[in-house]
Amino acid sequence: MSHEDEALCFDMYGTLCDTSSVTAALGDHLAIADGFVADVDALWRRTQLRYAQQVALMDEYRPFAEVTERALDYALEFYDLNPPESARDEIIAAYDELDPYPDAADALAELGETHTVVVLSNGNPEMLEALAENAGLAAHLDDVVSAHEVRTFKPDPAVYRNAADRLDRSLAECRLVSSNPWDVAGAAGAGMATAWVNRTREPPEAVGGEADLTVESLSALSNSL
Repeated sequence: MSHEDEALCFDMYGTLCDTSSVTAALGDHLAIADGFVADVDALWRRTQLRYAQQVALMDEYRPFAEVTERALDYALEFYDLNPPESARDEIIAAYDELDPYPDAADALAELGETHTVVVLSNGNPEMLEALAENAGLAAHLDDVVSAHEVRTFKPDPAVYRNAADRLDRSLAECRLVSSNPWDVAGAAGAGMATAWVNRTREPPEAVGGEADLTVESLSALSNSL
């Protein structure tokens, strides 16, 4: 099968859109030093991913929006921060306004000329649709596929299999594009082709499958497929 026959399944958070762009909202509403803001943001993101995997393992699924809120609450409590409810709501709302990576829209547009291009994300549909629209990416997408459809989260193989089913293709005819190494390892382990957007030159995961294509940016990906 040629690369042109593949359906490209792009991760949203951290791949198409920069999750660290919530630091602006954190800084505006928490009134703390920039270095402290970065610490809160990093813990929020780590806890968001950890909670998603925990609820999947515990078979206690809840939508990613709720996971994201609970993770923020943990990060705020960890650092002994107690913003007003209105400020907390504004911080949460910033997840619908994440900045796209500078090359995201152009890469999607270019790759969409020769491939089916979708989002495959842990985000629930409402989160993903709002973000795709606000980030200027919606016009370049053929569809949005959410882990919510199978009530679990990546890297559960069920998420990748559902994407292939939705696209009426085999797993091997779909390629996950993600900057998250654990996501790449999960998709590859499930039998999906993968492209790892390794912007920070991380080592690959020591468990799970291996990426069959590694690039440094989304723009480089469009030159590799």
